[in-house]
Amino acid sequence: MPRPKAADREAQHKDTRQKLLDAAVAEFAEFGFESANIDRISRAAGFAKGTIYNYFPTKRDLMLALISQTAELHLGFMSRSILAAESPTERLERFVRSGFAFVTAHTAQAMVMVNTLYGPDQEFKTQMYLAYLPMFELVEHEIITPGVAAGAFRTVDARATAGLLMNIYLGTASQLDEHGRTWIQPELVADFVQHALALVEMEDR
Repeated sequence: MPRPKAADREAQHKDTRQKLLDAAVAEFAEFGFESANIDRISRAAGFAKGTIYNYFPTKRDLMLALISQTAELHLGFMSRSILAAESPTERLERFVRSGFAFVTAHTAQAMVMVNTLYGPDQEFKTQMYLAYLPMFELVEHEIITPGVAAGAFRTVDARATAGLLMNIYLGTASQLDEHGRTWIQPELVADFVQHALALVEMEDR
């Protein structure tokens, strides 16, 4: 029997790795990192006990890989919507709406990220910060900076404001009910950030 080609082996490796990550998402979302069970993840993915160690040496390595993959998925999901709009104001609205839509479409991943964000593990928080830096940069360079330049937004520090918007988004979209659904309306959040950045004359008080 001919041996599998290198390309086939690589494809099989990627497929197995992805199935393990998918099973890990469900496990971490339901049980949390500390109570998650590696053997249970392997079996849920359809593989023999211990298979996961061929791809992730430890449970921490698995979690770190999951954080990076989720951040990449999150960025891709939101950036496609944001960059399809031309005006900074519409991009700002799409930032909020697409962010909430991501949580709805990827509830398990969102729950894992929320638990990590508010959890005690500093290594995981650092990994989250690094993995989400491109999203901060997207907000800064593709929404805030051109919005200020075009006169659509008040003059603000673009980097600091991007951080503030990310905190508002993550803080509101991470409010999940017992079914993992967001209960804050994204329209209210979008209106809030639009009004906060709008270039308006303040009334004398």
